[in-house]
Amino acid sequence: MRFLAISICALALVPALSGAQQATNSRTGPTLAAASVGFRVSESKVDGSTKVTAAPIVGRHQGQDVALMAVGVGAMIAGALIGDTAGTIIIIGGAGMALFGLYHYLE
Repeated sequence: MRFLAISICALALVPALSGAQQATNSRTGPTLAAASVGFRVSESKVDGSTKVTAAPIVGRHQGQDVALMAVGVGAMIAGALIGDTAGTIIIIGGAGMALFGLYHYLE
């Protein structure tokens, strides 16, 4: 039991002895630069070779196809909740709509 207590005290003192808790700069506390989230690129490193250009979207608007898939899946869920013959018809219609949107999305 004494060994455990001495070990815990030693572990508590190691960071203080190694200087891990000491401030490395004269300013302490939070800064706006530290509060930002994401990658930072210094202005001196930015040139024409580091700019990224987006690839042009070829073909139809894919938002319509994604919407067809989402509405189709929603209709399938609604049909499953409705049940009976009407629900089965709605499920089949929703599956057709979702597959039609998937087909056009993958073109």
